[in-house]
Amino acid sequence: MGMMTGAAVMTAASMLLGSTGATLPKDFLLWENRSSGWDIWEVSDRPSMPLMVDACHDSYWNRRGGVEKGRVAARTIYRQQEIDLGGEQLALYLDEAGARAAMDAMRAELKTCASRGAGIERITYYSKPLKLGDEAIRVGARYWEGGLRQVAVRRGAAVMVYTETAWPTPSLPMKEFGTLLKDAREMAGKVCWLPEAAC
Repeated sequence: MGMMTGAAVMTAASMLLGSTGATLPKDFLLWENRSSGWDIWEVSDRPSMPLMVDACHDSYWNRRGGVEKGRVAARTIYRQQEIDLGGEQLALYLDEAGARAAMDAMRAELKTCASRGAGIERITYYSKPLKLGDEAIRVGARYWEGGLRQVAVRRGAAVMVYTETAWPTPSLPMKEFGTLLKDAREMAGKVCWLPEAAC
């Protein structure tokens, strides 16, 4: 963010997000200046980008599918180096109800697709509640080639997702989520600089 104050960020954000489909302020996400050393670094401002917590693998991970209603802005960062990948995502909705609905859909999918496939096609998801923001969950996924750890947080009308490559323990102990939780906590506070987040 450089030397911008919180007030300056709020003013800039209000101007940029004044109409549906506008983008988030440049460098607002925590990872935007962490591109060094990654073979693949992708940043998308498409409001229609599905959320990264995609247990049924029918939207984000297959690069298809719809998105929840009421999105006004989003930014998604995806990074990869060999088999290691990570992601940071922020989605803003017209109101808190839209963000709540997105979290509800995420939890429903985690239940529906908790375990599917067989052999090398088998994918297992685990999830637990998390005390962060207004509501949050921590997620672990295991599949043939590896796995993922994820944290999803709602604060007001905003939903944030953090993702990293991992081989998660099914009980999802908090100590395994240290890096993701650090960023999620920071963004859960920072997002309230945006008036549209309605924190």
